[in-house]
Amino acid sequence: MPHNVTRRSVVAQLGALTSLIGMARSRSAFAGSIGRETERLVSRIDTLSGALRGELIPVNDWRNGINELLSSVPVAELMQGLDFERLAARTGFADLGVSTATIDFGFNEKKRLNFLPKLFAVDTGRSIIPHGHSNMVSAHLPLAGAFRLRQYDQISRNEHSLTIRPTVDRRITSGDLSSIGEEDDNVHWFIAEEPSYTFDVIITGLDDQEKRPYEIYNLDILAAKANPDGSLTAPRMEVAEALKKYG
Repeated sequence: MPHNVTRRSVVAQLGALTSLIGMARSRSAFAGSIGRETERLVSRIDTLSGALRGELIPVNDWRNGINELLSSVPVAELMQGLDFERLAARTGFADLGVSTATIDFGFNEKKRLNFLPKLFAVDTGRSIIPHGHSNMVSAHLPLAGAFRLRQYDQISRNEHSLTIRPTVDRRITSGDLSSIGEEDDNVHWFIAEEPSYTFDVIITGLDDQEKRPYEIYNLDILAAKANPDGSLTAPRMEVAEALKKYG
């Protein structure tokens, strides 16, 4: 989303968002094989993500809204609604890095969602390699397992490196949501402490003036240079190189 977009007033934003979520609550937007509660949750996530795409709300409101929505449904219930056992069996684990699967809720042919729902599977000692983003936001809900999560604000970038500032370093388990903004907490690194899975909500192409719908910047965090102001300058890496060192 362009940084210079003129926003509605806070009251108008919240009013629009309340109205949109109210519509999603009052009637089912989809018909499919998933459970009713999961269907409602997906509908609300879709409505909130559509509001972000339509520039009705800023990214911080989207992050807060996703956190509220995903904390409103018990993880065990969400896993049942996602048919987690079948998904996990289909996805398996990668020898390096992660395995992923796009989640089909059964209504994808009837309505194109405003977000991409994915399952990430990460085996013990493997990681979602450290990386930053542009032109996208995402949220990540651990369903099972445990991770060490590190996040960083993205301060600046060039073709060789990103300058970042540490914001989060903690252990997360089932139900501990994290998300990224356009700069805030934009860089993340998940290391699995046991076989682990996340449900991801991904939105790309926020700025249609950009040449590409999104970019991923793999980073060599351990080789980062410490700057006097507490920030770090981390070299960018190719995927194969990053997987070999961090996957």
